[in-house]
Amino acid sequence: MGFHMPHPQHPNHGVHYDKSSRGQWYVVAGLAVASLVLGTIGFTRAAHLAGKQPDVRDAIYNSMRLFHMHFDPVEHPLPWELQWARFLAPLALGAGLVKGFIYAAHSHRHAFLHWYQSGHVVICGLGQKGLHLAREYRKKNRWVAVVEKDPQNEFLHLCAREHIHCIIGDAAEPAVLEEARAAEACEIIVLTPDDETNLRVAVQLSRLAPSPGRTPPNCYVHLENIQLRDSLQRHFEQNKGSGWPVHFFDVHASEARRVLAELPLDGAGIRHDVKTTVHVVILGFGRMGRSLALRAAQMGHFANGRKLRISVVDRNADTQRERFLFHYPALAVPTDKRDAICDLQFHPGLAESLGTRTRIKGWAAEPDTLLRIFICIDDNTRALEVVFRLQEALVDRPDCSLLVRVKQRESLADIFRETVPADGTSRQAAGPRIVPFGMVEDTCTEEAFKNPKDEPLAKAIHERFREKRRAGSSRTPENDPALRDWERLTDDLRASNFQQADHMANKLRAIGCEIAGTSDSRRAEERFTNEERDILAPLEHTRWNAERLLAGWRYGTPTDKTCRISENITDWNSLHESIQNYDYEAIDEMPIILSKASPPLKAVRRPPPANP
Repeated sequence: MGFHMPHPQHPNHGVHYDKSSRGQWYVVAGLAVASLVLGTIGFTRAAHLAGKQPDVRDAIYNSMRLFHMHFDPVEHPLPWELQWARFLAPLALGAGLVKGFIYAAHSHRHAFLHWYQSGHVVICGLGQKGLHLAREYRKKNRWVAVVEKDPQNEFLHLCAREHIHCIIGDAAEPAVLEEARAAEACEIIVLTPDDETNLRVAVQLSRLAPSPGRTPPNCYVHLENIQLRDSLQRHFEQNKGSGWPVHFFDVHASEARRVLAELPLDGAGIRHDVKTTVHVVILGFGRMGRSLALRAAQMGHFANGRKLRISVVDRNADTQRERFLFHYPALAVPTDKRDAICDLQFHPGLAESLGTRTRIKGWAAEPDTLLRIFICIDDNTRALEVVFRLQEALVDRPDCSLLVRVKQRESLADIFRETVPADGTSRQAAGPRIVPFGMVEDTCTEEAFKNPKDEPLAKAIHERFREKRRAGSSRTPENDPALRDWERLTDDLRASNFQQADHMANKLRAIGCEIAGTSDSRRAEERFTNEERDILAPLEHTRWNAERLLAGWRYGTPTDKTCRISENITDWNSLHESIQNYDYEAIDEMPIILSKASPPLKAVRRPPPANP
């Protein structure tokens, strides 16, 4: 394994020097020039004193010989210029050598230090996300090595300045991973913008054998396609051999979970006897827009039975629709055995167009509609213009929400936050509240893909499931993957627990309850009324249906879990009573699961609304 040197093709890949360092080079150069000039003058005068015809070329040559302290003695007294040149020349040479050594050591210090590292973090991909994640680890005094394929990457000089070691190469190549000392690393995070590249790296990592006597590093690979993630996870589980453990994550999906948890689609809750319809509008159907649509389809199930509406506006709406439904065909056409998961519609158009603005105003005018508008445009300035124009257009609908994706907090997010002071009173004259989301500072953190929001609750759900399934049964984690510890659970089973945990707050709001900590003085609800159970059990089954269908399951008889076929993917009234009891048990288990979370939680009644 060799040391990595800065790539010569990239002008900014090096160490940043301040003015004082450049000034020292100027001093060295000045000494050298002064020595050469004085030596030339001195040797010329010495020739005159010796009665010889002076030759400027000989004088320059002899002056250059002074730099390695070679000097032919002369019979006559030396001119003062030559005396000074004899001292300045070796001084300039020595200073230059010292500065050159310091420059070389400083330029390549990361490579030398990296040679002795272990337990470090390797990040593959130097985009905005990779750079921010590397900075986060450096703040925690963790050694970071970044692998980047593009030698012209604009962030390379920032890494050199911030003591982040960079390696130019393809992370899917074993030699590059060896240079990054991946076998000695604690974690490897693959975060390039291209799923294909990430997939190639994941396959390579799964083939590598751990170093003797060392625990293999945990490998986290970013992959947007959830169905591909599930398939790969099962493939790696079946063929894991002695390769490194690979886990998949998606920062866009994590951010969609966070946003819809903090600003739920149903607001304060939708009871079974109201006519409210939730309408999600997504402007721009890139990676974040797709994640929001999928998450909304998973979580948008309400006690009044009204289907969630999702309207996507994109300039390439037809192409985007075909691609999205290719991955999630269950959103296309309902069957005779179940209702549609949601009402998904695609509309061609630009976000900043009169047609889109008119269409949104028409949607806002519909009665009994809770409108959520997500602006997912990659260009920050366009997003800024669109969100303020829509705020003006919806001035009579302050109950709507305008959520705009902002790439970095330091760019435009503060502009939106300034409209809401610390006391919570809005400075906006009128119109919907503007909420920024999707900042790289929130999406690319260690906690975002290692300790996602609501993980304690999802863990509690899984532990309760294990406890009940193992009671009086011969099933073990060896013959039933669903009984494994949380850390060894496959990603699709984890996702199932997360979805159940996230929807728990939705169900509680539907019956006038909410989740609170144990420090809350309100009494914990340990059991729901029969009427509430009759409302929530069918709602849980509807959510379960959507979860299964969006994960690639389908209706069929008999049930075959290996082929993802289930005869229970049907409407509530078609279920056998014994299967309905599972959903009633899921509702009855909610207070127990909340109490087993870490830290413990509880369901409490919300105070009735104040009289108008």
